[in-house]
Amino acid sequence: MAAALIAAVCVSVNAKKKEVKEVLFGVKSGIITISSDMGDMPDFSTMTALGGGNISFGDSTFQNLMNSFNPNDMSEQIYFDDYGRKTARITVYGDNITRVISVGDTTYTINEKENTATAMPIFGGGRNGRGGGFGGGFGMGGVQIGQIGDIDWMNLDKKTIRRNKIKELGEEQVAGVTCKKYSMSPSNQMGFTQNITVCVYKGIPLSTVTESDWSTTSQTAVSFMGNANFSQSFFTLPEGCKVSQMNMGGGFGGDFMMMGGDFGGFGGGFGGGFGGGFGGF
Repeated sequence: MAAALIAAVCVSVNAKKKEVKEVLFGVKSGIITISSDMGDMPDFSTMTALGGGNISFGDSTFQNLMNSFNPNDMSEQIYFDDYGRKTARITVYGDNITRVISVGDTTYTINEKENTATAMPIFGGGRNGRGGGFGGGFGMGGVQIGQIGDIDWMNLDKKTIRRNKIKELGEEQVAGVTCKKYSMSPSNQMGFTQNITVCVYKGIPLSTVTESDWSTTSQTAVSFMGNANFSQSFFTLPEGCKVSQMNMGGGFGGDFMMMGGDFGGFGGGFGGGFGGGFGGF
């Protein structure tokens, strides 16, 4: 009996250790319209391959697209439901419409015009690496508008505050709501550090300014509609959509541009991930 009691206590203790509170928003659903300023672009042609693979940012097609990219011509909206468990980022650039959703452990960047999608496993924090396209990867360590991240802003603990060097800066009005304002300086395994100012409303980041070695970027919610009603089809793949898997090996530059099948698709991932903090890569 004593042995059984000890075993039961051990099981109970281990269960408590494994129990991790899920990071969620304090609002069930919402629609967020975003404005982005990506500042001065880094010189991609000077970057070297990552991890020894055949990765090139100096591709002429990539460079031409980067040079012609104008964030002022891009509009973004985020739809979220189930307290942030479901998200869809819709980017409009010219006549291209790209929708980025997360289903299970996969992020899909959908080219609505071509009815195609590029699938990529969520990395950089599991399901909390959401954010669309390369948002899950390029936003590592950063904060993205309307996206669940690794930080539970409604329940900050001492470990999180210490690890991310979080400081409270008072309050600020963003998109018609009163947000709590913070500064933070997270580091990642590659040694990069970002200085980020974030405004949060009920656990939802609505404004970020990210200073890094690459540039200073910002995203701001220009409108926020909480507890909104909209179609659940935003979070599903279109009927008959042709899905291709992203190759995470060589030819990174080519697959980077395949996300969405055109520059509009790139804009969705770029605005979400790059704008959220390229310096966190």
